[in-house]
Amino acid sequence: MNRFLISCFLFAILLFQLNIPVYAQKKADLINKKEDSVYLKRENYVLSARNKLTIFVFTNRFLNGLLFTNPGINNYYFPIAPLNIGLGFSHKWLAVNIAVITPKLGKNNYPGGGTKYQNFNLQLLAYTHKYGLDVLYSQNLGYFLGNYNQYVNVAGSPEKTPYFDMRTERLTVNFLRIFNPVKYSMNAPMIGGEMQKNNASSFILNTCFSLSSFNMGDSIPAFVLAQINPNTIFKSGTFYSVGIMPGYGFTWIIAKRFYFGIIPSAGISFQYKSMNFEGHHDERVSASYRVLAKAGAGFHSKRWTAGVSLLFDNERYHLGDKTNIYNNNGKVTLRVGYKINVPKWGKKISGKMSTVQNTVEHTLRNF
Repeated sequence: MNRFLISCFLFAILLFQLNIPVYAQKKADLINKKEDSVYLKRENYVLSARNKLTIFVFTNRFLNGLLFTNPGINNYYFPIAPLNIGLGFSHKWLAVNIAVITPKLGKNNYPGGGTKYQNFNLQLLAYTHKYGLDVLYSQNLGYFLGNYNQYVNVAGSPEKTPYFDMRTERLTVNFLRIFNPVKYSMNAPMIGGEMQKNNASSFILNTCFSLSSFNMGDSIPAFVLAQINPNTIFKSGTFYSVGIMPGYGFTWIIAKRFYFGIIPSAGISFQYKSMNFEGHHDERVSASYRVLAKAGAGFHSKRWTAGVSLLFDNERYHLGDKTNIYNNNGKVTLRVGYKINVPKWGKKISGKMSTVQNTVEHTLRNF
């Protein structure tokens, strides 16, 4: 009897093991058929040029800045950043910009002639039909006081816009989910690899991770220091945050070839703050708000594409006693591109990009 029971048990295990790959294969086949049907339906609403290689020239300007709010006075600092002019390309789900010329603008507006500043900015946008990734990194050394005209009558203020050796770094990684992938394309207004055939919209969910650090140097003007709360004279700090931001994307088509799209998002930001003030150190866990906005407008044809896109990220850090930092990061880009077939030497890379996309989407579906 025992042998019979053991034999039945082993036979049941064998059947179970044999059925697992069959069930898994059936499930995978169903998922693949469903995805194929999504792509077939999508062709009725979105014209894709993802398989083309778009070569474009561009110019962009980063919109980074820091607003310090204090009772009675606000300081707005702008980094000394160049205008970037360069070449780029987009293919499949990826767009890359490479700056070739970086003219220095406004360098005579502050002491030092523009010799004491550094900046490095990187932006990566990658969008499939269902998922997206935004990566923004900025590093800036050298700021000037943007609202300096408010202080021209303050006793002891210098004649020229002051230069400050403030250093900042910020890394943001945003994962997003598009809930109407059949009719709506985020690639269209932001990268230009696709074109909407009709007006469309979709609910968007952003999950954002950020790391920001500030070293103020001598960036607090002596002539306004007396007006700032002495308990919140901020010197340096590191801020970690995780944000959940629901949003909604709209794209309007004008005269078939022209488009305008906007994607506003806002939500709560959970923060850990390690801050150094004049005379003391403070660490806190808190919640705040965060705003992420994207927009794009332009023109599509069979071969040519032209447009302007904007990405703006704003987060508030509360320092204490009605004192806050509003950290603004973003970029506006103007581009003109031409679509070509992928050359023979690039088809292998193009195939690997498709494989990566399929692998990532399959992993996310089963996560």
